[in-house]
Formats: sequence, structure tokens, C-alpha cells
Amino acid sequence: MSDFSADAVAKQLDYCTFCPKMCRHACPVSTASGRETHIPQVKMDRLNQLRLGRGSWTAESTDPLWACTGCRHCTAYCDHGNEPGLVLLSGRAAAVERGVPHPALVGYSERFRAREKRLSAQLQSSFGDRLATEGELGYWPGCDAIDKGSADIAAALAVFDRTGLEHVKIVEAPQACAGYPLLAAGHRDLFRWHAGRVAAAMRGFKKVAMNCSACLFAVREQYAAEGVQVSAEVVAVADVLAPAAANLACQMQRKSVYYHDPCYHARYNDVIESPRKALSQLVEVRELGWSKGDTECCGGGGLLPKTMPLVADQMSKRRLAEVHAAGGGMVVTSCATCAFMLKRNAPASVEVVDLATAMAMLSQTPFTPPPGGDVDADD
Repeated sequence: MSDFSADAVAKQLDYCTFCPKMCRHACPVSTASGRETHIPQVKMDRLNQLRLGRGSWTAESTDPLWACTGCRHCTAYCDHGNEPGLVLLSGRAAAVERGVPHPALVGYSERFRAREKRLSAQLQSSFGDRLATEGELGYWPGCDAIDKGSADIAAALAVFDRTGLEHVKIVEAPQACAGYPLLAAGHRDLFRWHAGRVAAAMRGFKKVAMNCSACLFAVREQYAAEGVQVSAEVVAVADVLAPAAANLACQMQRKSVYYHDPCYHARYNDVIESPRKALSQLVEVRELGWSKGDTECCGGGGLLPKTMPLVADQMSKRRLAEVHAAGGGMVVTSCATCAFMLKRNAPASVEVVDLATAMAMLSQTPFTPPPGGDVDADD
């Protein structure tokens, strides 16, 4: 996203400022928090007032800028196609430039670097025999999968192998994350630098499959916006699993599962049908009340779990309430961050499973999680 003061962005800010709040129902953050200052119109108005010099940049005045996951649901209901999620990212960058980061994100760039070092070493330790710097198809598990879902990585590799994709290798790189959190934290310069390193790490592959919906968006769209070109074709893991699912050669299970659309997949990446196609080879896919392009956010985007952790958790609980009310069941999703957020907040009646793990379980494909378990670390 360009500088928040650019003409196109300024127009969006003006439009939202004078809008009669037509998209207020579509913001999961304001719904979960119950605060008027968190509806899209107010967040955009606050940023507009700062842009026009009608207020000072303080932790208090910029607080609404961080009450957003970037889920794009408000845009879906905007007659003008305004993009509050992207505009607010520019506002965050402006706040950081002025020395006003969110209090929970002070020193975030150093914390991010330390986490990258820890997770890249963890990936090497757990899956070193599947790492490579080049190949036809690379697999990028993502930081949340390495940190909190290593069993899902093992499941993905097992499904790849069983469906004839033994050649899939995990991309070997000093980075574990593709950088979306840096963008969400307002560190655009560091994001641009990090993006260049990730693009270089992917250079040896013709195609790379990613297991994080927000980072897939970042690589496909925001890298180019920052002048970083990626030579590999970057797709979602679901896009690889969908055509391969027919090769599982097993009987369809007589059960049904719910599918949760990650908001970045549904409204940025156009990854809607492929995960359903992959699952439908094994089970009947049931739809949630809010699904596909109208999906509800799990609360994992925009660094909301760090800036507003209670609200983020409430969003996940709200997302699963429908399944619990219907008697429970399995909910499958195709993003490591969504899987973590939903698992953490699932009632006893609901089992949340990553797409690759669900496919391994349903097809009785054996996989062995690496020893040591996963870590629910702050950064």
C-alpha cells in the first residue's frame, strides 16, 4: 500500500469519514469488542483527522488503527470498494515513523528477528532431511506452523508423499515467516528488506506452496508493491492438495466436516474452491453460515492476538459457536494461523484440524510428528 497521504488513499479516507457506517456489521473486531471506536468508519475517520493535522500522533489517538485484522469484510460491503484494512496498514506505518508504535509492539523488529532465528533452527532440527534450496515444488510451512503446528507439517509431507509428490521439499531459508507481521506492525522498511531475502530463498524453485493465508497475500501483492519480484509461482498448499487428493485411493468417509475459509484466502487470494475440492474427495463438506467470500475472521490477522488478545480470542469463539450449537464436529481450515487461533478457543465439542492433517487422518495416511512438541510462544 502506498503512503497514506497519497491521493487514492486520501480519497478513501474522505469517503469513509462521511459514510453513514454501512459496513459496521461486517467488522468482526467491533462486533467482538462492542466498541464504537472499532467500527471501520471511525477507524478511518481517526486516521483522516491525523492525516489532516487535526490531532497529534499519540498512543491514544492511534489506538483504533490497530483494531483491525485486515480481513476485508468491510470492503465486501462498501459501495466504493474502499480498503480500510490496507489503508490502516499505511496509518500504522506512519505511526511507527513518528515513534508511536502500539505499546504491545515496542521493540517488535528485534523480537521478530529473534523468533526467525529460533524457528529456522527448529525447522532444520525437525525436518532437516526434507529441506532444499531448489526444486520443482517447494513447501513454505510458515512461522505459526513451525512454532505451533509441527505435526501439521509432518502430515502435509506424508500426504505429499502418498499422492505422488515425493519431490516436494521444504524451502531452506534463514527465514521462517514471509513477513506479513512486519507489515502489520508498521515496519515497512524492514518488511521490504525481509521480502527481498525471502524472494531470494525461493529463487531456486519453480513453484512454492504456502501454508499461511496472510503471508501468501503479502508475497503475491505486497512484495511487488515494495519493488520486490518473486520468480517462483506462489500458491496455497490447498492448490497443490486439491488435484492430488484423488490419488489418495481410499474410500470416502461417511462423515461430514465444516470448512472455515481464512479471510485472506477468501477475499485476497481467491483460494476458495481448492480446499473444498481436496476435502470432498474424502468427506462431505458442510458450510458455515458465513462462508466463502462472506467468511468471518478467526481473529488471527493484523497482529490482533498481540494488540487485542482478548478480542482476538472472542472472535475465534464466536466463529465456532455455530458448530457447537449444532452439536459439535470437525472444523477444517487451510491456514496455520487460523488453525492455531481456532484450536486455542475451541469448545470441547469442536475439533479443529489443519487441511493437510485432516486429509491424512481421513485417508489413514500415517505421519509422525517431530519430537519435542510445539511452542505457544509470545513472539
